[in-house]
Amino acid sequence: MSRDPLPWRRVRTGERRDFKILRIGQDVFADPRDGQEHPRVIIEADDWANVLPITRSGEVVMVKQFRFGSQEVSLELPGGVVDPGEEPAASVARELEEETGYRAGRVLPLGVYRPNPAHFTNRVHAFVALDCEAVHDGTPDHGEDLTVEIVPRSAVRKLARDGRITHALILATLDLATLKGYL
Repeated sequence: MSRDPLPWRRVRTGERRDFKILRIGQDVFADPRDGQEHPRVIIEADDWANVLPITRSGEVVMVKQFRFGSQEVSLELPGGVVDPGEEPAASVARELEEETGYRAGRVLPLGVYRPNPAHFTNRVHAFVALDCEAVHDGTPDHGEDLTVEIVPRSAVRKLARDGRITHALILATLDLATLKGYL
């Protein structure tokens, strides 16, 4: 008979190195089966949120931006960090308007998932925004250089299949949107 794994007890919390958007450290955990201690890298990060914005005419509002880790321009959904005390739905509505200049008529939750529970502490909150309309040209955060890409709703899944969308968190949100019938 199968059983669920037992939780591991944190024995020691290591010092954290703060990189503004995340804090990295090494904690020590005790194996519940034999008590042996094992060091594990822990990355504390704020929750993130992203949104599938669909215009009143049924198009999807996406952004292109350079990503430093991959050294490539990435086609993505708008989103970002959920600020302290901010509701995730308010966060995506804010990010959508800042990054693209589009305002949502309605913001609906798609689900919550963990980007990498092996090391990261945070969650990603996924949403769909309906009845989006352009209200200005967008004002990305300092240090961001974005271009807005309007994509036919029917083309989004093909972009993912063809490898034009490669960001795993965006792909996960698109999958939730597909499962709920938005794509």
